[in-house]
Amino acid sequence: MPLPKQPRRSVLIAARLITAVVSLAGAEAMLWFGGYPRWWAMDAPWGGPSPQYSCDADLGWSAKQGRFDLVWPGHPGVSRYTNWSGGRRAMAETEPARGDNRPQVMFFGDSFIQGYQLSDWETLSWIVQRRHPKVQVSNFGSGDFGTYQSYLAIKKWVHGPVSVYHLFNSFHEGRNAADPNWLRINQKLPNGCFYPYAELSANELRDRRSRGNLVWWLSHHLRTVAMVQDYRDIFESLNRVRNKRQLTEALLVKMNETVREQGGKFTVLLFDMSLDERQDYRKFLESRAIAFVDCGRPELKDKKLRLPNGYPSGALHELVAQWMEPLQVAPDRGTEARERR
Repeated sequence: MPLPKQPRRSVLIAARLITAVVSLAGAEAMLWFGGYPRWWAMDAPWGGPSPQYSCDADLGWSAKQGRFDLVWPGHPGVSRYTNWSGGRRAMAETEPARGDNRPQVMFFGDSFIQGYQLSDWETLSWIVQRRHPKVQVSNFGSGDFGTYQSYLAIKKWVHGPVSVYHLFNSFHEGRNAADPNWLRINQKLPNGCFYPYAELSANELRDRRSRGNLVWWLSHHLRTVAMVQDYRDIFESLNRVRNKRQLTEALLVKMNETVREQGGKFTVLLFDMSLDERQDYRKFLESRAIAFVDCGRPELKDKKLRLPNGYPSGALHELVAQWMEPLQVAPDRGTEARERR
């Protein structure tokens, strides 16, 4: 019986190529309609220079001194951003004089405490300053900061008995350990900027820096390639990210110790997190005798008190200022321990 005629090699190659193309096209369509990966449509300029920030040799970046009228897509009107020296958001019409000896109250945290998309007078720090004119308020919050950067900022700016408030969101855990979502950028960082993060080794904090994970050119065009990069970044960060809760708890302890060593008071503002996370952090802070204000109230989830993108509105900042009462104020620091400018 004669053997069946084998197709030509060129036909086999063509068939395999067509099969591969069809399979890839099907996978691409499935990823497209499934919305994976979520970061595929992230802002094109993300990672590049921003007018209201400048590179910082200690923190990676900080608020740039000056006044900025910013317009946000989908956000009506103009937001007035005024930044003072030292990377501080303005909390009054004029910057206090260097010889101001009023008791110090300092805020640290991410864009929530900075007042993202809010004008100066809508921010928590401005509201607290208005309610307590006998203290001097400083806002060192900055967009995209994690707990680790806030810790670095505390070490840089807290000198003497200062009352420190740190606004804490649970997503800071990933930033502290440099998870892929935090490091991913579409444009190279400006020279001098970087992502600072920490690793926990033998209960000791190890300082680390990254220039960010630049999205591959093909990842901008093919979601299948973006998926490959996504998993590559996940595997690369797996060892450090799995300890992000332990790392974050260690940072909160370090913050408290740093402030107390200066004779000050440290308070954590527990903000956006799940119910389980809130309970866990409450227990942890109580076990370490770290003061906190739990903002887990019904108003926190009220969409009317949030901007369309989920950021707190000025009205929510007003409520938080009330929840913080009575305001923690450290004793007068004295002339020998004035804040460095």
